[in-house]
Amino acid sequence: MKKFLLILIPLVFVGCSSTELVNLDTAKAIVQDYYENGQYDKEVTEIINSTIKKLEKHNFPENSLAIFDVDETILSNYAHTKEIGFGFEWQLWGEWIQRADCEVIPQTRRLYDWLLERNVGIVFLTGRKDYEYDATIRNLNQVGIITFDTLITRTDKTRKMLAEEFKDYERKILTEQGYNIILSIGDQWSDLEGSNTGLRVKLPNYLYLID
Repeated sequence: MKKFLLILIPLVFVGCSSTELVNLDTAKAIVQDYYENGQYDKEVTEIINSTIKKLEKHNFPENSLAIFDVDETILSNYAHTKEIGFGFEWQLWGEWIQRADCEVIPQTRRLYDWLLERNVGIVFLTGRKDYEYDATIRNLNQVGIITFDTLITRTDKTRKMLAEEFKDYERKILTEQGYNIILSIGDQWSDLEGSNTGLRVKLPNYLYLID
C-alpha cells in the first residue's frame, strides 16, 4: 500500500546527534526556505554532477537503459504542495496530475539529455495510476520530455503492491526484455531498493515519504 507521510517534520538539527522539536508552522517555514533559498537546487545540482561524473567512466552496454521516477524526480509538485500548506489530500493530488502543469526539474532534465546523447534508453517508472497515464505524458511533453522508451504506471495487477515491490517487479520485466539497466533515479528509497537498479541516485524530497 502506498502511504504518504506528510513533510510536516517538526525537527531542527541542532548538533550532530541531537534534535529539537519545533512548532509545526516553524517546520513548514524551514521546508519552504530550503526549497526557495537555493539549497534544494544546490543539492540536486551536486547529485546530478556527481552522477554524470561516475557515468563518464563507464562504457554503456548494448540496450542500456536508465529508469527515472516522475514526481519530485523529473517533475516537481512543490508549487502545488505549497498551495495547500504542505499537506496532502488524495483528491487534490489527482486533480493537479490531470492539470499536467508540473514544472520540470532542470538538473534531472540535464541528466536525461546527457543520457539521450549517448543513446541510453529512458523509461519513466511511476507510482501514478494507469488512468493518469495520458496526463503524465502530456505534462512530460509540454516541458520538453518527448523522447523516451515508455512510461510505466500502476495497473490493476500492481495497484496494491508496496512501492518497492512494484518498482522491483517492473525492472525485472524490463531486464527480461533484454534491457541493461545502468541507472535508477528517484526521490524515495523505495524507487531504488531491490534488484536490477544499476547506479542508484537518490534525490532529496522533504515534502513526503512513500513506503
